[in-house]
Amino acid sequence: MSNLKISSINFYDALYEKQNIPECISKIGYKDNDFLLYKSENSINEELGEKKTYSIQIVPDFLSIKYNKLFNNKVLKEYRLGYACKLNEFTDVRSYMKNQFKGKNAYVIFKNIKRLETRFEVSYTLFYGSIERQQYDFIMDSLHNMLKKRFEERNDTNFIFQIWPKIYNSLFEFIKLKKASFFVIYNGGQPIQINIQYHFKDILINSVPSYDINYRKFGLGNIAFYKQIEWCINNGYSMFDLGHGDLPIKRRWSNMIYGFDYHVVYSKDNQKSIFSANLEFLKMKIKAYLRSKKADVKLKNFKDSFSKSSNKIDNNEKDHEVINLSSFDGENKTFKKIEWQSLEYEFLMKFVCDFIYYNPVNFNEVEVFQDETEYKKFILKGKNKFQKIIFH
Repeated sequence: MSNLKISSINFYDALYEKQNIPECISKIGYKDNDFLLYKSENSINEELGEKKTYSIQIVPDFLSIKYNKLFNNKVLKEYRLGYACKLNEFTDVRSYMKNQFKGKNAYVIFKNIKRLETRFEVSYTLFYGSIERQQYDFIMDSLHNMLKKRFEERNDTNFIFQIWPKIYNSLFEFIKLKKASFFVIYNGGQPIQINIQYHFKDILINSVPSYDINYRKFGLGNIAFYKQIEWCINNGYSMFDLGHGDLPIKRRWSNMIYGFDYHVVYSKDNQKSIFSANLEFLKMKIKAYLRSKKADVKLKNFKDSFSKSSNKIDNNEKDHEVINLSSFDGENKTFKKIEWQSLEYEFLMKFVCDFIYYNPVNFNEVEVFQDETEYKKFILKGKNKFQKIIFH
């Protein structure tokens, strides 16, 4: 039995991110309608079919999977949830919002969009089918920097950094082939929110999102989802798939929560394949049971308790005062205007963004002054609004 071959496949990644569908699959469609997403044009080699067993994980349960006639399959619930926005019934993004959000929740999102667009030099760009290499490298480097800062702030790690080289090397061609895209929110020429997304038929898959943490108050994740759903509806997409992983923002936006299955696929007529499939199915059953008891979450939390180092929050962030001022009078004698957008003063960006969020001030009108006698004191000025920041 030592020569048994089991091909282990992450179906979600294979279908969306790699678009390399396992050879044993003949058709993929939706369970609730007749729409066909994929049909194999190749007949599988019978000799290969006799020798192979497939362990296929993370299969969305809203899909109907048909296998080549050489195979049988067993299906097991995986106890993992996915989140999606089904868009067939909606003619515009506002009708989706009205259906999905109640009262002030939608109002807050619209208000933040207006704040962002009126107080910054905001633009939204989807790179789909065409992108210059220099642009691509700049966006990928910006996204990596955003992810790094977010996880450093949370004092956490993420698997994305382990597979980053693979994503970097494949995504450029995928964008040109319209299998993937970037959605980018800019302030001027600087990205402040970036999403890597994949395209499969009429499904848009949100894959790797991140944002500039300095703009956190504006709820860029919500604004990005709003704009992505708007694009989907305008371009005839029936689903915006937010993927697996339980996050509050996904629960808020999703009108469809779905499950995932394990599929074990094996040759009908080969005893070795049947044996290996039964063994693999037993292993999957144990995995599914442990997942149903949240064993994976408990193990992760246990590991995190040992692997996380001491809190890394910068003292500039932790020990400071913010004081609203009625005027600049009496302060300007010792304060000198600085080029606050230079790298030297990068730590001030969060405070400037917060200042703009709470006051009707335009980003390009903000001036910052530093005390020449006590250099840890700064004053933010925008029209008739003033704020002093004192670092300790």
